[in-house]
Order: sequence, then structure tokens, then C-alpha cells
Amino acid sequence: MASYRDWNQALVSYFTSGVPRGTKIYLSVDDELLERIGSNFHKKFTDSSWGDDFRAAVRQEVIVERRVNLGNLHSSDGDGLPQGVAFLGVMVLAAYEMANEEQISDENYFKRLQAILGLATSENGRPVGMKSGQAGEEPLWQSWNLWLLVNGFMPSAHRGHGGRTTYINYPISQSLLRRGDRNRFGLLFNEKQWTAQWDAMTLFTYVRREAQRLPKHIRELLTDKRERYEAVAEAIHEVYQQWQDDGSLVARRTGARSWSRHIFAGLYRSEDPFLGEVNYYLYPRQARGRQLESVQVQDEDDKVYQLRSERPGWYFPLEYPLNINELECGAKYPITFPTELDSLVLPNRNFWILIPDPDEPDAGAYATWGQPSLGTQFILLCKKELLSDINRLRDERLIEWHGEAQPVFNNSNWLELHQCMVVSQAWDGVFVKNQELKDALQPSTRLSISISAGLRVPQQSAWLEGYSLQVTVFAFYTTAKLQITRLSDKSQILDKSQSPNTPISVDFLSSGDFLIKAICGGESTERFVRIVDWNSLSIEEPRRREVMPVGFGHYMCGTVIKQITEPV
Repeated sequence: MASYRDWNQALVSYFTSGVPRGTKIYLSVDDELLERIGSNFHKKFTDSSWGDDFRAAVRQEVIVERRVNLGNLHSSDGDGLPQGVAFLGVMVLAAYEMANEEQISDENYFKRLQAILGLATSENGRPVGMKSGQAGEEPLWQSWNLWLLVNGFMPSAHRGHGGRTTYINYPISQSLLRRGDRNRFGLLFNEKQWTAQWDAMTLFTYVRREAQRLPKHIRELLTDKRERYEAVAEAIHEVYQQWQDDGSLVARRTGARSWSRHIFAGLYRSEDPFLGEVNYYLYPRQARGRQLESVQVQDEDDKVYQLRSERPGWYFPLEYPLNINELECGAKYPITFPTELDSLVLPNRNFWILIPDPDEPDAGAYATWGQPSLGTQFILLCKKELLSDINRLRDERLIEWHGEAQPVFNNSNWLELHQCMVVSQAWDGVFVKNQELKDALQPSTRLSISISAGLRVPQQSAWLEGYSLQVTVFAFYTTAKLQITRLSDKSQILDKSQSPNTPISVDFLSSGDFLIKAICGGESTERFVRIVDWNSLSIEEPRRREVMPVGFGHYMCGTVIKQITEPV
């Protein structure tokens, strides 16, 4: 049997490996996922499933004298990981096992958790020994959320709004697809026989068109609060890829969930600073939860590229720019190694949203790093036929942009809109022809925190002390409360109300870790900030060397001109 610590580390690795910084993380645990993770462990000595192995490891860790004891889970392990994640995974597993149309209540939920732990229930309905709130599991959720913030991710688990679901809302908020949901989506794909290599958001649009044919619970899932729709779309896409790869009629009830045989790519935009020429490059995305040490891709000219990791979630862009046919129709490139992968896929899309580099927003680079947060200006690359929908959104004062649409490639069907920004939350009563475009542009949150100015430390997601930061709360409200807390001693260095969308200068008088929290209209969001001193700096190698040909047989790299035969 794998130990509790093995499972704890494996779950953290799965949900954060190959995931871009800034992604909202959902601890969505189910039996098929446990089979996939467990297959990476040593060989089992019994015929039981890896899901049973996981349950047994958690019971062995937290059950003492037939009672739940969480005392050993409130600290970090030797690698700095919160030790309570595996137990939280069991809590989510109980939510996953709830029936599709079952009323969500603490009684229904704890009945399943009690069965997993093999314990009787106490007078308050919880498993014996499992206290409620701050005396129980809530600090474990808070520790997990803080660890995610510190490591550049966005937490998603939160308590309910009162009543008997206050604390069970933590695990219920993490369970994206229940067992029956996966089976029903598998049936839908079999009925429709979709064969296109869509990305997650394109597939989500097609699935939503079939919503009236689906059970009530799934219809609610497809129209859930927008804060979860990206994660739900990714979960549905995973079922779709499994259906395509395995030829399964429905998602399997047991057995390991197969890995996708494809890697998907976005776009990386580069603009010549002298000529203004724009090129787009294939930008491969890493597979979530999957450790792939070497990936080799073959292009149309049979040239093989070795994919190298650029940052969490992304490989370096491929060397040569895309041609108009690849952008127009999408493309598929064979993967020659490893053999369990088939192809690198550039989806066929009518538009792309490109945002500034989240790590270096002033560098001028734009790519498909994610959805734009409130207050973020982005570039919209789209086909001409979408202009009527886009102009409709501007006429409704939902988005704005600067200047006229700029053509991309000579005599092509593609345009760029620059300095685009979402300026309203009133999207529900507006209808356009392209629902996917609206889904992509409509803000998923009504509140965000932006940090600018100061002096950034490259590749460390930190700022140097002694330089004021500009903190802006972007929101669709008239006032916001801003709090900044030093994590080392929990002391508040700022607690004030301010007008949203207006930057304020904040001086961090010493190095350390800080939590910025904005509260507005009953909603809240947080952002982690690390301030470091000069003594902590080290020389960092550039992630990518920009090379420019300057004449026959020579190139320029920075301020150095070398012959092409010399190494960069």
C-alpha cells in the first residue's frame, strides 16, 4: 500500500504540474483519477483498486481509536507541502459519490464520508471525532488555499453562505463532475459522433447547445457561476479526449482514466520592433499532471523539434512562424517521442485572445496565457466575419478597444484589435451569433487585484524592497475594501476603503510574504506578494535568447554580433 504521504504528494503534484501560474485549482478527486495517479506508484501487492488503496491510507493516517484525529495534518511535510491535501481529497471523493439529482445537504454528504472512513456518525451528523469549522477541517482548506497562493495559483475552495452547508461547501465546490455526469457526457459524444480536435472552450460551446437534452443537474452545471465554467469546460474536455482515444461509449465506471494522446497548442505573438511585422508561433501547452521529460515534434518539412519547458504550463514556442493556412484551418503535427503521444494539435478557431505576459507584463509579449482578468488590456485576433458580433458588444458598452482593426498577413481573413478591455458585467441580456466568442469575453469574476510599478525580480514572481508598488482593485462597484496582511506575524499593514479601478501606492517597509485581499459587493479575492531584499538576488539565465539576422552569415544577440557558426 502507498503511504498517506505518498498519496498527499502525488495529489499535489497532479493538480499543479504542467499548470500555468494564475490558474484556479480545483481538487476534483474521483476514482478514475486515483487509478491514474496510483499507476505511477510501485506495484500493488493486492488486487484491490488504487481508489481502495487511497482510502485505506487516509484511514490509517487520520483514524485513531475509531475516531477522526486531524492533529498531525496541520503542518507541512519535509518538502513544504500541506499535509492535509489527501484528507481533503477524501472529502471531495464523498461529494463525487453523491447521486446526480440528490439534494445537497450535510446529512447526504456526511453519509458518504462516514462510509469512506468506515466510522459511525456522531450527534451532529459528522463522523465520530470530526469537529466542525475551525476546530475541524477548515484550517486544512485554509492551509491548502494559502499554499496555492504562495506558489502562484488561485484557490477555489470556500465556505458556504451559512446554514448546514457552510463547511461542506468546501468539498462540494471542488467536485466538478460526478460519476453520473461523466457517463452522460460519454453518451452525448457517442450520439453526436463528434470527431473534431476541439479545445476545451470550443467543445463547451457545442455541449451547451445540447443542454436541453441533458439531465437537470448537468444543465445547471453548464450554466453554473462563471467562476467555475473554465474548470468545468476542462473537465468535460478530458472526458471528450478519453472518448476519442479509447472509443468508449461511456466514461468507464472503473479502471484507470487514460491520458490524452494529444498535446494542445496556443499562439505566441512576436512583433519586430523596427519593421512592425507581426508573426505568430505555435505555443505548446504542457499536459496537466503529467511528467514528460522529453517530447519531440515533427513539422511538415520532417524537421524534428525538441520541446523544452519555458515556464509552468508551457513549452517554448516553436522556432518558425505559422503560415496563414495553419492559422486558418488549424493543424496537427506528429509527435515522434514518446510513443504514448500521437500529435501536437493547433485547434481550428475563429478567434484567439492574447494577453500580456503575466510574469513580465511590460515586456510587450502577448500569448494565449489565459483569460484576461478585469483591467487587463488584450489583443483579439479574429476572422473578419466576427466583426459584426464584436461591434455589437462594443455598442452595448461591454468591451472597448483602441484604433481600427489591423490586418494580419497580406490579403488574409484575419484581423487584430488592440488594447481591448472588458468594461461591463451586464452580459446576460445580450445575444450574438458566435456564442463561443461571448463565453470567452464575458468576465468570469467581478473583482480582481492588479500589481504594477515597483521593481520585479525575474523568474521569482517577487518584487525588490524599497520600491513602491501600485495596487489596483478592478471591480464593477463604487467602493472596495483593501487589506494587506504580513503572513509572518498576521499583522495588517493596510486596511482601508478605496475607489475601484484607481491605483494606490503601497510601501512595503521590509521583505517578507504578504497577502492582499479585496472585498467588494459581498465578494472577495486574494493575491500573494513576496518582497525580497538585494542579498537574495542571483544571476538568472535568460529563458529565451532573441536572435536577429543582420546580414549574410551573421546574427545579433543583444549587443553582440556573431557568425552563425558560433553558438548563441
